[in-house]
Amino acid sequence: MKSILVYADGGKAFESRLQVALDLARAQNGHITFLQATPLSGFIVMDPMGGSYVPAGMLEQLRADEEKVRAIVEAQMNIEGLPWDWTAYDGDVTQAVISASRLADVIVLSLDNAERNVRPHPLLSIADVAVETRCPVLAVPTTLKSLYTGGKILIAWDGSHEAANALRQALPLLRNAGSVHLVTVVEPKKAGGFPSTEACEYLSRHGVCSELIERERGLLSIEEIIENVAGEIGADLLVMGAFGHSRLRETLLGGVTRYFLKDSNIPLLLAH
Repeated sequence: MKSILVYADGGKAFESRLQVALDLARAQNGHITFLQATPLSGFIVMDPMGGSYVPAGMLEQLRADEEKVRAIVEAQMNIEGLPWDWTAYDGDVTQAVISASRLADVIVLSLDNAERNVRPHPLLSIADVAVETRCPVLAVPTTLKSLYTGGKILIAWDGSHEAANALRQALPLLRNAGSVHLVTVVEPKKAGGFPSTEACEYLSRHGVCSELIERERGLLSIEEIIENVAGEIGADLLVMGAFGHSRLRETLLGGVTRYFLKDSNIPLLLAH
């Protein structure tokens, strides 16, 4: 993961994204690109003649705020001595991230859960980014101070294309992990699935040793089982496919991706 894209907005959650990106860049000898997006459409005023404009005073304040964020980042990166660059975009925040991610290896965003009074990026949809991009999203709790790149990684495995893509995308992290575990939920009525052992064999070909954990479905939901296993092994990162079902279905009925986006206390590496 040499090319790391970080959404930079100067909000309370930005510090956790910055620290995680720094840890990732150190571990991967990577380059960090900070993306700042300003949705000017939200500040447009209509005049009586049918025209539209952003008031000069408001635009000046927006630009001043942007410069403050960049100055903070520049000061921090000068101390760190890591390669980085900065890109600014005027427009929709979600689309800006998606567009900027074309040559990124990972996107660092924040989960909207660790502090209920903190909105990490209210104008940005992690779900849309995860589905639309071709690189993984590293979603981190707003209270996270660092990313333990040599820790324990848990992979949620269900044999789906999304899970397989997440596993492949996570390889750079898996190679540096202290231990790798795959958790799969066994459902007796479900037949024809992709064997869990195939995932372990795939990892072994890439020099990654892994442990397979199989759990019966029972009365618990799949997300509850994954969460329990993550707690049991003390996982530092959860790798999972994003939206194996349709977005509409998960919105209406709930789903594993939706659950962890709202309630995960550990970082998530998501891929569609």
